[in-house]
Amino acid sequence: MKSPQTVSLHTLGNEELLDLIKNNPGAGVSQGVQDSILQILTNRGVDQDTIQRFRPADSNPFDKAQKHYLAFKRSSRRVFFCYLTFAGALMLSFLLDPHWIVSTALLLIFGSLISFVIDTLLQQKRFYKVVGGARSYSTPLVFFFLGMPLYFLMFLSFKQKMEARLEHLA
Repeated sequence: MKSPQTVSLHTLGNEELLDLIKNNPGAGVSQGVQDSILQILTNRGVDQDTIQRFRPADSNPFDKAQKHYLAFKRSSRRVFFCYLTFAGALMLSFLLDPHWIVSTALLLIFGSLISFVIDTLLQQKRFYKVVGGARSYSTPLVFFFLGMPLYFLMFLSFKQKMEARLEHLA
């Protein structure tokens, strides 16, 4: 049988439960109740990224580093998607007659690609700032001068190094 406090948690909606997690220090929610909330949200199918976004910010460097690492991976997925979209649209544009709409679409896709690359590099910089490690600051310049196909290889190297640093912090 569930405790009365847990039963009342089941009646709350996902947004209300996430709000309880977000306002944990001010709401006086105990660790046991917080664990119950996390279990309820997990059972309801709320993904871990959403739950982590609503958790209060800790001073734990591992949590901060993990947040930046996950943001790096998310931005990298966007870079890959934009790159593939740009490559496909560029190939398709050769089949179409030159038109301002096609050119504008290609420029917008390329602009979003560059913005996601910059976001990825900023997340990587924030990650290394939290863990206090040195990294090569020439990497963005190498990327911009050698081109996008190199980014895929660089991403694999970045990801591997960041995972190793996370394991070291844990």
